[in-house]
Amino acid sequence: MAEIHSRWRLYQDTLTVSPEELASGNRSHLLRPHTIDMDHQPSPPADRVGDLLRQARLEHNWTLEDVTAHTRISRANLLALEESDYQRLPADFFTKGLLQLYAEYLGIDDPLLADRFFRERDGGRKKQQSYLHRSRATQSLQPKKLAEQARVSSATAAIILLTCIVVSFTGFCLYFSWNPFEYVTDKLHRITSTVKSNFHPADPTTSGIRNQNKLALQAVFHRDCRVLVILDDHPGIEQNYLKGSTIQWEAHQGMVLYLYQADCAELQFNGTPLPFPPLIDGRATIRLPIPAHAP
Repeated sequence: MAEIHSRWRLYQDTLTVSPEELASGNRSHLLRPHTIDMDHQPSPPADRVGDLLRQARLEHNWTLEDVTAHTRISRANLLALEESDYQRLPADFFTKGLLQLYAEYLGIDDPLLADRFFRERDGGRKKQQSYLHRSRATQSLQPKKLAEQARVSSATAAIILLTCIVVSFTGFCLYFSWNPFEYVTDKLHRITSTVKSNFHPADPTTSGIRNQNKLALQAVFHRDCRVLVILDDHPGIEQNYLKGSTIQWEAHQGMVLYLYQADCAELQFNGTPLPFPPLIDGRATIRLPIPAHAP
């Protein structure tokens, strides 16, 4: 603007006429030579942004493939930027990010480079933008994010992996004609049958509380002792108990115990201490419930 103003003042000086010349009717001022200062000739137009990018790349002796490998900008977009081929470029906000990334890689520090590029495209006129474009322009775009490949979220990856596992498992079952539900049901049935077969009312580890009217006898052995136990109408079970072991027998109708060691355990019947019976014929006998006529 300063150069244009200087040339305009120079042009006005060549046309300036004094009042005396106008009053005398002298028209010699029309023949006054106009001098033009050659130092104020208009300068040639500046290089385009695309030429500036290409020149900087060539100064580094880089090819378009080299820049693509480091910035992940496609070769077609790089060529379109250098040749100012606006029709082959993406939307403005993407193009701005690509320009910033390319300039940063070439070492060009010009924050207004993208604005110059778009002014060249619009012929120096400021393009009218819609509200949507203005709102997008206010949001800062990370150039490196534009060049990064899309990433799959962890949740999506987990869903894909789970789907692959389910499909593979289903294919395995169909190929071998194997029903996993039938297999699990059969296993549970076998476990239940094993638990039922191991149950015996004379064994405290398998017998449980059936009702509140049960008979419970607990023994804490302080000597090794052999014991024969008869619970209700079940056959008797004979077992050796070691010193320090604790056992509890339960029955509903009655129980009979034969202990073949004198004073070998401390006894409790339904939580009440029970004296150890004397040995008769080499064994101590306990009958529960205790008869009413017993001392």
